[in-house]
Amino acid sequence: MNDDTPIMPGPEADEPTAPTEPQPPAPDEAPTSEQPDEGRDRPRRLLRSSSDRVIAGVAGGLGDYFGVDPIIFRIGFVLSILFGGLGALAYLLLAVFVPTDGDPDAAQRLGGRLQGTGFWRAVGLVIIGILAIGGLFGLAGGAAFAVALGWGVPTAIVIIVIGALLALLAFRGGARWLIPPAVALAIGGGVAAAANLDFRGGIGERTYNPTSVASIPADGYRRGVGRLGVDLRDLNWQQHRVVDLSTSLGAGQSNVFVPKRVCVVATTHVGAGESEVAGDVNSGGDVNHSVGTGASATPRLVLDSSVDMGQLRVINSDNADINTPGYGPGPLHVDTAPQRAAEARACAAK
Repeated sequence: MNDDTPIMPGPEADEPTAPTEPQPPAPDEAPTSEQPDEGRDRPRRLLRSSSDRVIAGVAGGLGDYFGVDPIIFRIGFVLSILFGGLGALAYLLLAVFVPTDGDPDAAQRLGGRLQGTGFWRAVGLVIIGILAIGGLFGLAGGAAFAVALGWGVPTAIVIIVIGALLALLAFRGGARWLIPPAVALAIGGGVAAAANLDFRGGIGERTYNPTSVASIPADGYRRGVGRLGVDLRDLNWQQHRVVDLSTSLGAGQSNVFVPKRVCVVATTHVGAGESEVAGDVNSGGDVNHSVGTGASATPRLVLDSSVDMGQLRVINSDNADINTPGYGPGPLHVDTAPQRAAEARACAAK
């Protein structure tokens, strides 16, 4: 070979290096655009609210789950309790078996322990608990009823005896189950005594229709529990220009009927319920109601009346039926405007 033969350059010498093309990603490193975001398709979970709660956050959790105002569920629970009591059972079950959206509370911890015993056994324990609570409410109501009937001393003796048993058995570390009944009895009796409930005077319905002032008892008419009616429309109001009357009822409905031309001057008290006097209606707790104050027109009824729990009505109407309970507010009740108008005319007359 001739040494003058030119040497041909290699490809690496004159050609630039080709750029490296990007490698396709490995299958396990593919873009995540096709992968669902975390929690995007996860089904919603019912949780009790830890921030929007009145008792256990059940209504708040239901409102968040269904996207509505929780007040709707709160009203529903209250109404269901009033109509059969199923709302209390449903609320308690949800409170125990539905977790919170925050730190576990006492109800959730209780639910966890119950679930460890098996579903049906847990439900049975919850039902037993509800029945026990209902029994305690029954004891409290019974104690209140006994005190209102005038049996305050026997009720107090029972409470004292239970307290003495607790004190004696405390040294042996037992009989703690007596504490809830004793507390229920004490609360019921104490509330009845504080509210001055008085159910003495008989139980049932009684209607009086005096035809003369002399036949009206000096201390008026009294009833314990039930319906008390006094119809004064057969009195001779031309002869008896001013009639004084007092009535007292523990629990139920008290009714006084007078002619529409009679001016009603009334001082009434309702511990809890509704007072309707000559078309003027008030309701609530501890309702003191005065109508016709200062009127001197005759004929005139001067009334002092009270109802501890229930409804008190003074109806100034000539044709109202004493057996009709439909007076006062509401779609099925009688309009009270004519009674107010009659009262204004009768009390303005000289």
